[in-house]
Amino acid sequence: MNHRALISLLVLASLSALADGASRRSGRSRKPPKEHHDALGAIVLNGTRVQVRWTDGDSFSFKEGEHKGLGTRLVGYNTLEAYGPVHQWGEWTAQELFTLAKASSTVAAAQEWECTSDGKVDGYKRLLVRCPKLAVEMARAGHGLAYAVDGEKPDPEVVAAQAEAIKARRGMWEKGTTNGVITSLHAVGEEGAESPEAYNRVVDTRTGQALKRKHAQRYATCENVCLDTDGQKSCMVYVPFKHRYRGQPDCLLP
Repeated sequence: MNHRALISLLVLASLSALADGASRRSGRSRKPPKEHHDALGAIVLNGTRVQVRWTDGDSFSFKEGEHKGLGTRLVGYNTLEAYGPVHQWGEWTAQELFTLAKASSTVAAAQEWECTSDGKVDGYKRLLVRCPKLAVEMARAGHGLAYAVDGEKPDPEVVAAQAEAIKARRGMWEKGTTNGVITSLHAVGEEGAESPEAYNRVVDTRTGQALKRKHAQRYATCENVCLDTDGQKSCMVYVPFKHRYRGQPDCLLP
């Protein structure tokens, strides 16, 4: 079975789990949920094969080698947030998109990918890694978004693969499309600084450009924020970074 066929099967499997994910609303624990969506896999980084643990569809940590224990951020595409049911557009519920987001790690881990890194890290000290074919296949499966920030140029192959997925209504596009997907929300004073300006980031699904939208809003935890892109909207639940993985609020609990 080739890797495209395998990815297609995994996408179908993830979508079949949506009903189960949406139905678990009673008897929930008050503790943060365990991360069951991690997936073991391997990549070839700068010519060396290493085992990794995928934490979601666009990041992993190294299980061995010179970078053992280090987290990563993959460049050129983005997947939906898997820390809770936060995304919503079209006819999707937030819980359904959360289920799909959690499945993205399994989709990414289904194949070994050729990747490179020049050793640079992002603002969270994660190693920046490029896996070009992975980016294309995640977009084609409807599990990834073409994504370019801060003057980068979107990869035209990833943009084309995403357009194919949108037309075929695969993955995250099955229940509706939108011109812009919110990828991050930042409230004024989120980290205690009284800045008069903050920004949100929205990726244009037609071009792959993930642009900042500056604002001066103070969001409440679990507030549903909706933003418009040329007449179409998407929404995202705001949760401060420090509460996304520890001490999670009710809106992130299953």
